[in-house]
Amino acid sequence: MKSALLYPYYDSYVGRGYCRILSPRHAAVTAAIYTLNISILVVLLYSWRISVNIKKYSSLEDVYYGVQIAYLAIIGTQLFMIFLSIVLLIGIYKENISFVIPWIIGFITFMALEAVAMVYSNVLRDHVNRQFDALCKAEVAFFISRTLINVAAIGGVMRFCNLLRAGITWKGPEVIEL
Repeated sequence: MKSALLYPYYDSYVGRGYCRILSPRHAAVTAAIYTLNISILVVLLYSWRISVNIKKYSSLEDVYYGVQIAYLAIIGTQLFMIFLSIVLLIGIYKENISFVIPWIIGFITFMALEAVAMVYSNVLRDHVNRQFDALCKAEVAFFISRTLINVAAIGGVMRFCNLLRAGITWKGPEVIEL
């Protein structure tokens, strides 16, 4: 089957159209690379937070271990997202839906788990500080902005996944030898 970029298709949002800004395959690749990069950034930021909290052991008092475990949970989710992003890139290259579906499920699951761990760490820090500090507000703002971009990323991958299910391929024509 020919690529969806060459022939008209029906888009439920816009109506009948030819091509949006990105093809579904490029949107999926962009989502995979974005997820890979942002996951590495989040791992580095929360690793830095763990090292800063080690020095603040006395100020965090009873909630020190809870905050550190919440940060470790976030790091664990992001490390697994790095793995799933690599699997997604392989799935896009091979056009194999079996490699795309785990990314979708893991992406949604780990976004929710990260939200819970972030709220838990902020509530624990609030218990000690008696107010939400600037770090808490920055952490929530960073998470919300990432969530908005994540919605666009998952939309691109879902569009690619649906077209793969429909049988559309981006591979060139097969060579037939007689």
